[in-house]
Amino acid sequence: MVDFKVSKRMLVNFRGQNKVVGGLTDKDKIAILLYISKEFANLDREDQLFSKVILICQEIFESDNTTLRLWDGEYLVPVKFVKETEPPRRNLVIGEGYSGAVFETKEPVLVNDLTRSAHFFDEGEKTKSVMCVPIMQKEEILGTLAVESERENFYIIDDLEILEALTSQLALALYGVRLIEGLVTARAREAAVLNQLEWDLKMGRNVQSQILPQDLSAWNGIYFASHYEPMAEVSGDLVDIVRQGHSLTAINIDVSGHGIPAALVTMAIHHQFRRSVMAGLGLTEIMEELGEKLREQLPESTYFTAFMVRIFSDYTFGYVNAGHQRMLHYKAADDTFIQYDTKGVPLGILPVRKIDYEEKQGKLEPGDFLLLISDGFSEQRNHLKDEVGVDRILTWLQDERERLVMEGRGKVDLKKLSNAFVERFRAYQGDVPNGDDLSFLFLYCGDSIPEASHYIQMAKQSNSKMKMEEAYAQALKAFSIDSSLKEILVFLGKMYYRDGKYKEAIRYLEEYLRTSGDNTAASHFMMGRAYYKAGMISEAKRALKMALSSDHSFAKASILLAQCYLKENAKPKAIKVLQQGVKNTPQSLELKTSLLRLESHSQKVS
Repeated sequence: MVDFKVSKRMLVNFRGQNKVVGGLTDKDKIAILLYISKEFANLDREDQLFSKVILICQEIFESDNTTLRLWDGEYLVPVKFVKETEPPRRNLVIGEGYSGAVFETKEPVLVNDLTRSAHFFDEGEKTKSVMCVPIMQKEEILGTLAVESERENFYIIDDLEILEALTSQLALALYGVRLIEGLVTARAREAAVLNQLEWDLKMGRNVQSQILPQDLSAWNGIYFASHYEPMAEVSGDLVDIVRQGHSLTAINIDVSGHGIPAALVTMAIHHQFRRSVMAGLGLTEIMEELGEKLREQLPESTYFTAFMVRIFSDYTFGYVNAGHQRMLHYKAADDTFIQYDTKGVPLGILPVRKIDYEEKQGKLEPGDFLLLISDGFSEQRNHLKDEVGVDRILTWLQDERERLVMEGRGKVDLKKLSNAFVERFRAYQGDVPNGDDLSFLFLYCGDSIPEASHYIQMAKQSNSKMKMEEAYAQALKAFSIDSSLKEILVFLGKMYYRDGKYKEAIRYLEEYLRTSGDNTAASHFMMGRAYYKAGMISEAKRALKMALSSDHSFAKASILLAQCYLKENAKPKAIKVLQQGVKNTPQSLELKTSLLRLESHSQKVS
């Protein structure tokens, strides 16, 4: 049974439309993900796993039926369900019914009323609304999971997101229990047992790798390099990065134990970490959230360590340690290393509060780098049983950096430094197997920042003196030196917008939003306005809706979104946008005037 309360959903009729009331809250979602991780980690048989999936779906989604189908190489076979349907379930080919359609497209579906979807609806079908999600990792699809209700409009997008998260963990757990039981999925492959089991574990690793940071492009002059290497395909280590416009938060975690149970826990930590950062919490507050939200849900005797750092736009940073390997700071000015540590205990063992953790500060200078690293590196032994140790790691990094500086005429290629460090580690390790999961994250402060900043300041001075050609030349020179600096991207975007060169403005503003992680209403409005001027109405609507989702009282965004709908001759939608804008911002005279003018014109036309 689910050991937490989820409010029951009800279907009510409001103004002639059926609406779902109750159901999952944001707090419920976290609890559910942790509950799933804990339950799956304790299973070691395939039939137990399938039964648990069905039970979880009934409890969380209040389903009337749930159907798990697996692909046998020819058909989608129903392997587990709550009860038989009328007409009875049958094997499906690709594209047949909603399960076959999901299998074919690899995309989830949410159907509010099956009776209005003739291509999915069988005669005599009792199911009215359904969520169906593929069970897969990046490229391989294993089957589908469908949650069904006999009431129409019973599920919402939030439910679908939770179901997708559940199936992601189901795929990983499925490979784990198959490994434990020694099962081979002969329905799809005829490979030898050993090759099949190795393939299963690799698939599990691919599922877990989806939560690793995929975008390692530079952020405001900070460059990244990472390494992730499980001891046995799936890992209890994790690195993650969250960009938030004026700050960047990175973490390195190490879950006790190895293999499938530890890997499942990393997925729950990843979700809670990102949620806490996006909620605007401080570093010690995030440590408390990670400890308290996860502690009761962790498998028995499981805990984890973590080191977290937050870098700001001025290159100052704060850091907090929870029993993890110390963070290393290379200082380019004097060619030395500092090891950073703070007061703090591992998470998941005892109740913790933010006062149990200490936040300290530092500052990055051009050419400096920070290294978050798990203890799998320092504790690795060679054939003589000697550990690597932290001092040897520092020596390797110093030697390789000096070599690369000489080769690069004063510049350091971070990717080469990262690779060279791993090569030195491999040479010391020899043929001794890894003793632990391995992970690290470099955060390098670009040594070209001062030069690029000099040119952007010159560009601003030229711009203020109306020397436009000089301003463009100097700004583009700064961009060529370091294209990741936020100040340069915004300056060029605004300059090109002011001069009516909207396509060029879009190029730099898109790059700014992509690399900075700025999710403010003002930034999305700036982007939407450029799209609108360039005649890219669909893109403008999307950006303006994002602005309003960040700040529903943003009057200018409501007015411009209404203008987008008018461009598409969708006047009723434009009126609706303005009406909602007036409701959200009743003090805005501009919104009221725009709405009255549009309503008056509509009445005259009619």
